[in-house]
Amino acid sequence: MPSHRPAREGDRILHPELGPGRVLGLLRGGRIVRVEFDEMPKVPWEVPQEELRVHEISPGKPPGGKKTKKRRRKPAIPSPFPEEPGDADSRSARQALEALRLGVVPSTHLETYTVGREAELALVRRDLDQVQRRGGLRVVLGDYGTGKTHFLEMAERLALGKGFLAARATLDSREVLPSRPRRIFQQLAGGLRYPDDPSFEPRGLMPLIEKAAADKKLVLRWSGRHGIDRHPYLGPVLAYHAALSEVGGPKDLDECLLDWIEGSEVAGNMDLDKRLRRATGTRARMYALLDHRTVTHLYTLVLGGIAELARQVGYRGLVITLDEAEFYSVLHGRDRAFAEVLFRTFAAACLPKSRLRFDPGTLPRGGQAVHRSFSYRFRNPQPLYCIFALTYDPEGKQVLATSVPPECFIELRPFRPEEYRTLAERVLVLYRIAGLEFSLGPELAALMARVIEPCHRRGLIENPRQAHKFITELVDLTRHRPESIRPVLSDIEKQLKQA
Repeated sequence: MPSHRPAREGDRILHPELGPGRVLGLLRGGRIVRVEFDEMPKVPWEVPQEELRVHEISPGKPPGGKKTKKRRRKPAIPSPFPEEPGDADSRSARQALEALRLGVVPSTHLETYTVGREAELALVRRDLDQVQRRGGLRVVLGDYGTGKTHFLEMAERLALGKGFLAARATLDSREVLPSRPRRIFQQLAGGLRYPDDPSFEPRGLMPLIEKAAADKKLVLRWSGRHGIDRHPYLGPVLAYHAALSEVGGPKDLDECLLDWIEGSEVAGNMDLDKRLRRATGTRARMYALLDHRTVTHLYTLVLGGIAELARQVGYRGLVITLDEAEFYSVLHGRDRAFAEVLFRTFAAACLPKSRLRFDPGTLPRGGQAVHRSFSYRFRNPQPLYCIFALTYDPEGKQVLATSVPPECFIELRPFRPEEYRTLAERVLVLYRIAGLEFSLGPELAALMARVIEPCHRRGLIENPRQAHKFITELVDLTRHRPESIRPVLSDIEKQLKQA
């Protein structure tokens, strides 16, 4: 029976237009749900929680019960059904249009409808060319709906295209708080994407660990007592994973090890260490991955190690993006203090000390004595690049400007009227790719321009998100009721003139 409670990870759900599917995860405190729909396998969607109805409750975590062990997502299995030429592109274009209609960022065809961000993306390209020599950090500021999440997705695609690993975390005010660094790290580590995976689907750390563990000399460098790249967290994982592979150890124990290094609460480090020692005969001490407010440095240390490990196995490094949406602007008091600690620790991990406007030695390092001895970065320099995306807030920017120099900031300017017209033309291209033709054809772009520009000038369309919804509604009206579109546009134009 359908349930009226909010959807949770693992639930089977129903969407009024997209049909049944399965919940992959929750974003922004549960307000956005990541879903794989039955009709569109292997293509994750992000839809608002209120549009879903729970159809079958996940058995993984009953209300009031204990959370069961998270199972590692298996690599996607190719569809057994052959596709006609062009079918996949047409289907992905339809999915992109549906995402625009819902006001969310599609996972495909980003380049087709990207408008007005060439200069900002050029800065990211330049940064990526320098990451291996000096790391890097950017802060992207923009008002609500100006396309920050879309910009992050484009930046990630650029990074993947240049041979970097990429991962993103979305902070919110309920679950993924700046005071809970392990939860942020869990999103990043579990969401790692790889440039040599054509699907760009999140694969987590498993492919990287497997690739590195296959090189015995590399394992020794990272885990040996006198190894030149000895890492307190990644070293033991590499050693145990390689040993389990060699002795044919229990598969579930290997999965538990990999879940643990991704930040999941699957087992305590001491208990897991004992089980691994018994199974392999290897002794590689594992330190606790804490979830305290003052241990962000532990996770930037691991991220720096992931970046360097990626470089050593043939990638160019690691690019991470942190999407805070309007989050920073609504934080107050102590919460803002934790957000500043988070930002400064990531800045210290990504930028040379000479580019910081604070002393990284003052960053809090909590935990036990051994944790306090660990650095906030693995090495200097390290191929780690981070982009923060925040809704513009004058006070927030002033605080951030005390941490990093002004050249680190990118402000997404509002679209100009002519760019909205270009945006409309690009969306029409998506309809053609999707095979959704309409009688007016190219004439519709000119008709739409008659109203979209004055709507923007009068404040009725203030950002790309609103424009996407407006354009798709007009095109759908054209497709289903072509005889009505001219009178409708004429009425809108008259009302704008009279306003």
